[in-house]
Amino acid sequence: MSPRGDTLLQRIDVALPGLLAAVVVGLLAGPWPRWWLWIAPEQTPMTWLQSVLLVLCGFVCLLLAAHGWLAGDDEPHPQRMFLCLAAGFAWLALDERFALHERARDRVLAPRGLEVPLLAWVGPGDFVLIGYAVAGLAVLRGVLRALRSDPRARRLFVAGVVCAVIVVAVDSVDVRSMSRGVERTEQTVEEIVELASDTLFLLALLTLHARQITGHSDSVRAG
Repeated sequence: MSPRGDTLLQRIDVALPGLLAAVVVGLLAGPWPRWWLWIAPEQTPMTWLQSVLLVLCGFVCLLLAAHGWLAGDDEPHPQRMFLCLAAGFAWLALDERFALHERARDRVLAPRGLEVPLLAWVGPGDFVLIGYAVAGLAVLRGVLRALRSDPRARRLFVAGVVCAVIVVAVDSVDVRSMSRGVERTEQTVEEIVELASDTLFLLALLTLHARQITGHSDSVRAG
C-alpha cells in the first residue's frame, strides 16, 4: 500500500472510532438521568446506528467481491466468501433494525418453553444469537483465508470476532435472575461492545478494500 493510502487508513482508524465514541457519550447523556434509554432497549438510536454499520460492512464486501471479479482473480474463494459475508451482514442488519430474533424469541420460542438442554444459563427461546455465533465461527477460517493478503485487516477482523463472542456470551445470560439496575447496565455494556464489534469489522473490510484499490492503481501505473 502506498504511504498516502496508509496515512488515510490511519486517519480512518482514529476518526471512525472517535466519532462513534462521541455518539455513545451523546446517547448516554441525552436522556439523562435515564442514561440507558437510548442504548439498552430494542429499537433505539443505538440499534439504528448498529444496523447502518452492518449495511456498510455488507456493501464493502460486495465491493471486494466485485473488484476480484473485475480484476480477473483466478482464485474464486475470496469472491464467494465476500458474497457470503455480504449476505450475512445484510441479514444481521435486518435483524438489528427490526429485532427479528427478539420477536421470534418472544412470540414463538419462549411461549413454547423451547430451550437448549446443555445451556442451562440461557433463558427460554434466547438461543438464536448463539446459533448466529456458531454459523459465524463455522465460516471464520474461510474468511481469514480471504483476508490473508492483509495482516492488518485480519487483526481487525479477529478483534471484531472477539467482541462479537463477548456480546453473544453476555446476551445469553438469563436476565430474569438480575435486578432491574443490573439488567440495564448489562444491556448497555453489551450494546456498546456490539457497536465496537461492528466498527472493527468495517475497519477491517475498508483496510482490505483500500489495499485492493491501491494495488490496482499501482499496477496500472506500472503498466
